[in-house]
Amino acid sequence: MARIVSFVVLVVITSILLVLFYQVISVFLLPLFLAAVTVIMLRPVHLRMTQWCRGRRYLAASIMTISVLLAVLIPFTAALMLAGHEAGQIVEDLDNGTLRSQLNQARQSLGLDYPFAEEFRFIESSLSQLRSDASQGATASGNLAALEHISTEFERLHEGVSAVPRELPAPDADRVRKSLQEAMTGIPGTLAYQKSVEAAIHSFLDYRQDMLGGPWWFPLRELANPTAQDLRTLTGQFFAATPGWVATFSGATSVIFARAVFGLMIFVVALFFWFADGPQIIDTLLLLSPLEGKYEQQLLTEFEVLVRAVVAGAVASAMAQAILSGIGFWFAGLKSIFLLTALTALMAMVPFVGASLVWIPVSLWLIFGEVRPVAGFMLALYGAGVVSTVDNLVRPWILLEKASLHPLAALVGVLGGVQALGPTGVFVGPIVVAFLQSLLMLLHREFAERENSEATLKEMTATENRPAS
Repeated sequence: MARIVSFVVLVVITSILLVLFYQVISVFLLPLFLAAVTVIMLRPVHLRMTQWCRGRRYLAASIMTISVLLAVLIPFTAALMLAGHEAGQIVEDLDNGTLRSQLNQARQSLGLDYPFAEEFRFIESSLSQLRSDASQGATASGNLAALEHISTEFERLHEGVSAVPRELPAPDADRVRKSLQEAMTGIPGTLAYQKSVEAAIHSFLDYRQDMLGGPWWFPLRELANPTAQDLRTLTGQFFAATPGWVATFSGATSVIFARAVFGLMIFVVALFFWFADGPQIIDTLLLLSPLEGKYEQQLLTEFEVLVRAVVAGAVASAMAQAILSGIGFWFAGLKSIFLLTALTALMAMVPFVGASLVWIPVSLWLIFGEVRPVAGFMLALYGAGVVSTVDNLVRPWILLEKASLHPLAALVGVLGGVQALGPTGVFVGPIVVAFLQSLLMLLHREFAERENSEATLKEMTATENRPAS
């Protein structure tokens, strides 16, 4: 009895310490994991470096760590700075009106221009405020002077609309005039007044919809011509749906920079010790594992294959598409080549859509924004025939054949990983999904072996108990 109590107390204390230990190292888990992934990817090179250093593993680990920093951080930092400079140039062009004029040109080329947008939105917002007041019922105060101003603004608007050449019939202005007149003659606080205000705003919205091409073209023109308030709302929604590492960027740059530097320091230290003492660390961890030795070795082998396949597949495909896209952007005469190339490398890690999220909008921009249809169509053909083809060749060859990871699982891993971990989730997410798949397959084989063993045992027992003929 005392032994059982001692064992239970030991389990409870160990569980508590494990929880505390996780809270202590939770900040370091991602850098440690990324360092382990990097070491696995570079294991063949590390083995050769260790032989070249005549078995001095700390010297080999130092050389490998410095090489990784020089080969990854310097190009990445340079590309990030160039992309940031080009992004700043785009903002400057937007402020001085250069980009805004090109956007207007693109909307006109696509037939998505919004004539008299300010007038329409002024009348709509005014009527919306009156409707909000009228919805108070008997306590509504109304504003007959505002209705008169709205009626005057509408007449000016209709004069402008009538002067614009149109293929479709002119929108019905009499209905709007009648509803506005009924609202002006109504008594605020009555049901008739409330209905008249509702009729006024509905008739005006129908007028606007007819003016902008009907129910099909109107939503497109609304989307293509957002107001400043619309942009602020969309930005707020974007940050609300984006992980915290992005949402807090504008307000906590120094904090994010400090975390990045701290994470980089942990990554470098972990990278060095994984290179130097990786096998010893693994052996120590395996001593604490309750799994059988054959399962441990199989899982380690599977994990190594998965890491190389998933990371190599994502990086190789992204780099190939980014380089080829950058060449296409350069030949197309675009300015923000480094920014577009960086975006392509990022988007290329998303299965199914990949780099097309960049080269398709850029092609449309060349056709309609810069009015260079030849360059736009050539870039679209190049993107579809070369860039996306490379993705379809590289990613399946590396990711699917070696890791046996279905594209849907890869997509879920990427999107879920980014949502949970930020940009590093592009690599971590698919690895977790693929490793879980391997665990489930291992569990399935274990159940199958047990069933076969039980069936064999039953057959042997039946044979032994069978009476001799």
